[in-house]
Amino acid sequence: MPTFPSNPLENLAIPPDAIDEHIELGELDAAAAVAQVEKLIVEAPPGRCFQLNFPAAEGDGRETLFLPLGRYLLQARRAARLASCLPTADGRGFVIRIGEA
Repeated sequence: MPTFPSNPLENLAIPPDAIDEHIELGELDAAAAVAQVEKLIVEAPPGRCFQLNFPAAEGDGRETLFLPLGRYLLQARRAARLASCLPTADGRGFVIRIGEA
């Protein structure tokens, strides 16, 4: 069995004190939210950490930003534009770290 000097799963979590800025996406529609986040990813320096917040689901059947924004962030992660991307524990946002350019 392999041994590790530290727990490799520790790298998956982003501690709250590592977040540089909170971005409120408020009542933006999916297209506007994705455009704002795309601009943020392009303009922010590598290594910067952001928490993207949006309203929780209200139980009325309308889609929140979780799925459309999550799809975009997954593509950005696969393209190495993000170093990490995790949903918040409450499902009302994502924590992202900008990747190396």
